[in-house]
Amino acid sequence: MNSREKLVLSLEVWDGGCEKINPLLRGERRWSVQRNRQGCVDGALSEGNTLSTSFAPAEHTPRSLNRASRFQFRISPLKRGYYMAIALALIMFIAPLNTLAQVQGETYPQLEEYLRIASEENPELRALWHQYRAELEIIPQVGTLPDPEIRIGYTFNPMMSDPFLGRFSVSAMQMFPWFGTLQTRRDMQQASAEAGYERLNSRQLELYRDIQTTWFDLAELHRKIEIAQKTIELVRDLESSVEIRYETARAGQADLLRIQMEEQRLKTLIENLEDKINPIQAVFNAYLNRPPDTEVETTGHIRSREISFQEDELINRVRELNPQFNELDARREMLQEQRNLARMDGRPSFGIGVEVMGRNSGAMSMFPDSGDMVAAMATVRVPIFRSRYSAQHRQATEQLQSLDYQELQTDNRLVSELEQALEQHRESMRSATLLEEELIPRAEQALEILSEEYAAGNVRFDEVLRLQEQLLDLELEHIEVMVKQNKAVIRIETLVGDAAPYSKSEN
Repeated sequence: MNSREKLVLSLEVWDGGCEKINPLLRGERRWSVQRNRQGCVDGALSEGNTLSTSFAPAEHTPRSLNRASRFQFRISPLKRGYYMAIALALIMFIAPLNTLAQVQGETYPQLEEYLRIASEENPELRALWHQYRAELEIIPQVGTLPDPEIRIGYTFNPMMSDPFLGRFSVSAMQMFPWFGTLQTRRDMQQASAEAGYERLNSRQLELYRDIQTTWFDLAELHRKIEIAQKTIELVRDLESSVEIRYETARAGQADLLRIQMEEQRLKTLIENLEDKINPIQAVFNAYLNRPPDTEVETTGHIRSREISFQEDELINRVRELNPQFNELDARREMLQEQRNLARMDGRPSFGIGVEVMGRNSGAMSMFPDSGDMVAAMATVRVPIFRSRYSAQHRQATEQLQSLDYQELQTDNRLVSELEQALEQHRESMRSATLLEEELIPRAEQALEILSEEYAAGNVRFDEVLRLQEQLLDLELEHIEVMVKQNKAVIRIETLVGDAAPYSKSEN
């Protein structure tokens, strides 16, 4: 429950002392401030400190990766205890490595469900998936022998009137590349398909980041609208109290005009916030391949999220888990196989065949008992012009060098983005702590004191209204800071590749 909902604006003059409660406040806004011998201020300070603890950051609950081992070991009873001790030690060491992304599914189940829908329905992911499957289908195409050649011949005008051989002949020829060429082609195409698969994983991470960021934008708008609506209710209660004071000549007409202006300002703020929902909601539904006007379920409370890793650990995880590096590794393997293929294409290729020439089966043949003649054939393709193959080899070498610089650039870019996300997270944490522990509680306390002073006729009403506006701005700023903090964590999760890879068994 927001501390603003428990705030009291005591505007009437009473004779019963500090124990009396403002009758204008209804429901949860009735906050009974206990006064002790030290006065009303001490009671407000004590309650403000109690309320400030309600903004404590949420703890991170680990979430299992649900990865079962593919191997089973048979362990003797004597060694079972030893291996169990080692397993427990490994679990204690590895378990913290998964805490960065554990909060999302536990804290926001709606968002987790939206991510699942997006992984199944997003058109871009589906297109990349089918493109990857199409790349796999090229492997059997490049890894098979060329089709054999069959030739059929018939001699229409033989040189001899009674030739020894017949006019009909059939031959077949099969070409074979150099040893290992077909396997090299298969490996090169397999590496190319794996690069496309890692590209799919990278886009999935970016899509998850965009979905979560948009979802928090919607949650921010809904929370701001909720705070503004509750503030309007509070202002209306204040307006009724000012009207009573105006009727008794204890307040001027200017006070009524000011509070009416504040109410209209809040209504306009709510309308502006509501107008922002539709376009953001349409963008969110587009990620899920749904109609743009589909309702999106958000959260009523945006929680704080912390990072349990040191900066060096996060950098190492980025370099180990980010699929962009996996894509570069697959491309490097493809280029290495391409260079090997250029060398093998420069080697000779062979052909083996057979030719069958039919006998002359005519009635007047000189050799009626002769049979068909069978001849074996062999051919060799000699690559004499080497400039073509040398250029292919140099091309692959230059592309490998270019890939080394691309990997260096990717590392620099991802590390710099990580530094920016960490700085954004630290800044939002400091701002959230300042707002939760200092600014908002003190603004509530000051508003309580000014309300009492105004009721006693010691301060002007515009001072109370100005502080009311400042408190509203602080609460809206607090929502923005919490959203900024969550977005920083989302950016870090994207950089460290904190998402399961796209399933290769998907249909």
